[in-house]
Amino acid sequence: MTTNLKDYFTTGEFARLCNVKKQTLFHYDDIGILSPEVVGENGYRYYSYTQLEIFSTISMLKELDMPLAEIKDYLDHRSPQAFLELLEQQKKEVDEKIKELQWLKRFIHTKMGLTKAGLSIPVGKILLENRPEEYLIVTEYNGEDEDKAITTAMTEHLNFCHSLDIYSPYAIGGMIPVECLKNENNYVYSHFYTKISNAGFPEAVVRPAGVFAVCCDNQGYRNVVGICQKLLNYAAEHGFSPGSHIYEDVLLDEMSVKGYDNYTLKLSLPLMDG
Repeated sequence: MTTNLKDYFTTGEFARLCNVKKQTLFHYDDIGILSPEVVGENGYRYYSYTQLEIFSTISMLKELDMPLAEIKDYLDHRSPQAFLELLEQQKKEVDEKIKELQWLKRFIHTKMGLTKAGLSIPVGKILLENRPEEYLIVTEYNGEDEDKAITTAMTEHLNFCHSLDIYSPYAIGGMIPVECLKNENNYVYSHFYTKISNAGFPEAVVRPAGVFAVCCDNQGYRNVVGICQKLLNYAAEHGFSPGSHIYEDVLLDEMSVKGYDNYTLKLSLPLMDG
C-alpha cells in the first residue's frame, strides 16, 4: 500500500506546528520518545497529525518537570489506568509547587515590607509602637561575645528552625539582657529568635502585646550599645519600667546592602507603667 505523503508533515512543518526547533524532534527520535511515522526513501522524515497529540502530551508532562525517560516509559506502557495514576501523582506535585509558590509570595511580601520600613523609618529617633501579640522561635545563647561563636549559634538556631519546617522571611533577631547594659560598655546576647506568623508550633514563645520604644540605626552594629542606653534613658525619663530584654532586629541585611557596617538595625525596648 502506497503512503500518500501529502497527508503527512515534514520535520520542519511539524516543528513549526509544535513551536519547537527541528533539533528537538531529532532528539526525541534519537531517544525513542517520538519518532517520525514515515521515513521516505530519500531519508526525509514525516509526521502524522495523530502525533500532534503525543507531542502535546510530552510537552504537558515536561511542564510538570517529568524527565524524558519517565515520559517515554509512560508512553510505552500507557493505559487509562496508568493515565489516572500519572495524573494523581502529578496533581500531588502541582499542589506542592503551589504551596511553595504561595510561601514564596508571602516571603517576598514580608521582605518588601521590611525593606520599605528600613528605608523610611527615621534613624536615631525614638518612636513608640503599639504591637500586637507576636510569636517567636527562641534558642538560648551562653557563648562568648565573639563573632565566630555568635555566628555558630545563629547557624544552629537557623538549623533548629528548619528542623521544625520553619523558613521565615524575618532575619534572626537577638535578645540583649537589660541587666548587662547597666555597668558595661559592651553587650551580649542571651537568646536568638525568629519571628513567625502564627502560634501553630508548640515551640513558639509568645511576646506579649504592648508598647515598645524603638530606635533604628543604619551603621550596622557599631552603635548598638549607645542606642540601648538611649532607649533605657527614655524609659527612665518618661516614668516607664523597662522590660528585661532589648530586641535587636535587622531590617536591611546582606540581601540589600553590602557588609555588616551598612545594615539597618531596629532596637526595641518593651515599656511598662512605672
